[in-house]
Amino acid sequence: MTHNPDGTIPVVPPDLQLLKKADLCEMLSVSEASIDRWLRSDPSFPQPRRLAAGTIRWKRSELMQFLKTLPIVAYDDRAFDPNDRTA
Repeated sequence: MTHNPDGTIPVVPPDLQLLKKADLCEMLSVSEASIDRWLRSDPSFPQPRRLAAGTIRWKRSELMQFLKTLPIVAYDDRAFDPNDRTA
């Protein structure tokens, strides 16, 4: 890794940060199969960039923009009953 003249590691601007598929899986709490399925079925899901043979990365800025476009839904977990004492 190249360091700045003062010895510090340069900070990559957010719009240039790249993510591996494993990073996406961790950030979104999903499996690699889910990422692959979204790539095939959702044209709005960010497409990766090929850096070299077998090396693909996603731009963090594109992923964050995609997440901002997702609809907010009301969450109602009817399966959870805080008063249920059978467990």
